[in-house]
Amino acid sequence: MAPVRPRKENVFTKDGKPLVAKVPHYNGDYMPFTIRKAVELLGGLDKTMKPGDTVILKPNFNCSFATPLSTDLAYLAAVIELLQDYGVKVKVAEMCGRADWPTEKVVQNLEVIPVLKRYGVPFICLFEDEWVEVDINGKYWQKIHVPRTMYEADHRIYCANMRTHSAGRYSCTIKLGVGWLHPDDREIMHSDRTKSESMIAEINLAFQPDLVFVDGRRSTIEWAGRGPYVHPNVVMASGDIVAADSEAVKILRTYPAENRIQIPFDEIMQITTAAMHKLGSTDYTVVEAPGHERTEEDDNRDPATLAVKGLK
Repeated sequence: MAPVRPRKENVFTKDGKPLVAKVPHYNGDYMPFTIRKAVELLGGLDKTMKPGDTVILKPNFNCSFATPLSTDLAYLAAVIELLQDYGVKVKVAEMCGRADWPTEKVVQNLEVIPVLKRYGVPFICLFEDEWVEVDINGKYWQKIHVPRTMYEADHRIYCANMRTHSAGRYSCTIKLGVGWLHPDDREIMHSDRTKSESMIAEINLAFQPDLVFVDGRRSTIEWAGRGPYVHPNVVMASGDIVAADSEAVKILRTYPAENRIQIPFDEIMQITTAAMHKLGSTDYTVVEAPGHERTEEDDNRDPATLAVKGLK
């Protein structure tokens, strides 16, 4: 049985508190700019990695349905571009949910592989990986089985969405760990709904990410985690899964709906259990890019724009 990996130190902090970067993003905005701005607000990639390193990028291709149930490809491509421009080697690894097996079908339906080929990024189906039994010594798990690719990775970056969820109350970065959990362990986790939220959190004891992104442009707030959609129009980044999820839940709770997140915050067990295990903190600092204030009319009055157009 393998031990847990050494816990990742969150380097994206200020005054001892984890940072959560929030960047407004509206339809028509350029996603690479948004992703780069989020990382800039945190302090840059060089705080956690160096050129030449290899990064395992973990998206959410849980099923064949579009964002927010699956990772948007433009969002994924923007993260890949950021990492490749910095000089790291990128691999994408994922395994779909049990309701939409197999993973190959899901990535085909979502047209993932052509995007990865464009960037020369290999795809690793975690279901076909070698499984490692890890002694996490949690309250709800003693051991879990994880893919060797994820277990041995030097750097892990997550590309999560944020939405409500019927079983987990919500889905964001903490729950992304279900995507590497062995199918037999998933069955155990789903067998007792009263413990599943805490069991989701404890999966992350095996290892943690260097950095997480959260696509909050479009979300769901109903009980089942399906439509209708709401549009928070934000992209976030953090080195702390608890802080990122806490901010995501706060955003989702601003939309009144019949769901399972309208309860006292300390009863949201994904967050509470992860914080108990010191996987992150609910005491964090938000660093936010300014909202959109410049209009097309302003642009037309800008001397620099007028000069380019030959009008000045």
